[in-house]
Amino acid sequence: MLKVSLNNYTKNKLAINAEGMFANSMLLGIQGFSLTALAIYFNCSPFWISIAFTLPLACQIFQVFLGSFYRLFKTKKTALLVSASLSRLPIIIIPIAAFFNLRSYWILVFVMLMYGIFASFTSGIWTSSVGDIIKKEERSRFFSKRFFLLTLTTIIFSYIYSKILGFEDPRLGVITIGILSSIAAVITIVLFFFHDIPDFKSGTPSFDLKIPLKDPYFKRYLAFIGVFNFTIEFSKPYFNYFVIKNFDVSYSYLGRMAIVTGIGSMVLFPVYGVISSKIGNKKLVSYGITISTYIVMFYVLMSQQNYKSLLFFDAIGTALGWSAINLCLFNLLLEVVKEPKDSYVSCYYVVVGGMGLSGALFGGFIADFISEKTFTIFGDEYLGLQIIFFVSIILRLYATLLLTRVSAYQRNVHYPGIVPLVYTFFNNKR
Repeated sequence: MLKVSLNNYTKNKLAINAEGMFANSMLLGIQGFSLTALAIYFNCSPFWISIAFTLPLACQIFQVFLGSFYRLFKTKKTALLVSASLSRLPIIIIPIAAFFNLRSYWILVFVMLMYGIFASFTSGIWTSSVGDIIKKEERSRFFSKRFFLLTLTTIIFSYIYSKILGFEDPRLGVITIGILSSIAAVITIVLFFFHDIPDFKSGTPSFDLKIPLKDPYFKRYLAFIGVFNFTIEFSKPYFNYFVIKNFDVSYSYLGRMAIVTGIGSMVLFPVYGVISSKIGNKKLVSYGITISTYIVMFYVLMSQQNYKSLLFFDAIGTALGWSAINLCLFNLLLEVVKEPKDSYVSCYYVVVGGMGLSGALFGGFIADFISEKTFTIFGDEYLGLQIIFFVSIILRLYATLLLTRVSAYQRNVHYPGIVPLVYTFFNNKR
């Protein structure tokens, strides 16, 4: 019998990838069109839909208490396991509430709040740990492969969840998705046991938000990421809600579009992984935000006559833009942080959470006011939420300008032609 021996570094990478896949399947049950379905089932108004969508990000502001949370435990791994358990186990409340036919929006908000608060600690610990675990020269390749696996999970569970939400009985669909997400949540906690988490380097947590705030280069990055997350949370909750409410788009169709995005992302992640190591993460993030900005225009122009084709183009554009953002934005963070990493990462999440919550509140108040209204501009009628999408375009363009002030590696390139481009890619692929 052949026995395969793996070193600790390889085991760590396998554990990180496996946990990511199950975590993704869990999150797909409480994000995107699944969260829209949950919000509608639990009778959320547009404002509370916005709050439910943004809580996981907004609660990153609790990173300011990460130092105090660290001091409750002897090791980083213990802190990670406890925070992961407290954030993910409350998901079990969703199928239980649906089983007993409880449909208050407070139930969903409470689950997302609990998830958000303790997930903020989990993400802070995990991010700083992975920055120490994965070798700098391997990051682009490792995370491109990891995102490839996560996207494969997205394709599979987007299809499964869209079929489940298509059940004639919405209650049965919510119960089923809640159970699947809960099972995945428990598995992720088990997989964290197999992570070899580096402990505090000095034996005690090093945590001080004043250190990164005195770094002028990092403050430029914070300005960019703050505005970017404000912009995303301002409009994010309303894309699926807009097409479901106004055009009666089925969850099955949204699931198919998510699969199109997933397939496109699977193709692009390895490509972007190679490109980012050549031209820099900053360059690809800028490209991704630009593409995502054009995509929002589809929703401004969407009508009963063209929504199917525009949703298809949206799926392709989302793959082109957001696969670059998702891959390189995290790598860009690891590129700009310094020691002590915990302080820099926590400061990042505090800004992301605070600005994300601000964007969600602002967007939620506006959506409550204009979601049922129509506006006439030069004789053409526009639905209320389309005004939010237009404002989002302006804000995304401003975020792109702020990104130009961030100090990070980038290389200016020119288009050499399709044949040299293909040759260069395959010749340099490792």
